[in-house]
Amino acid sequence: MEIQYSEKAVKQLKQIAKRDKRTASRILTALENYAGNPKGNADVKVLKGKHAVVKRLRVGDYRVIFDR
Repeated sequence: MEIQYSEKAVKQLKQIAKRDKRTASRILTALENYAGNPKGNADVKVLKGKHAVVKRLRVGDYRVIFDR
């Protein structure tokens, strides 16, 4: 699975990296691991309601919102 980051996501990751490079690295690693093995043990849930096509991946205190 290929990962495509939106401009907003890149901007937010840069802001996180300025404050805490370790956390930014953990977020990127978690996304890469999920992309490589979507059926793995990542903390991923499908959102409810009008956002039912969107998923969230929890990485520490952060929630990464993505589709597919």
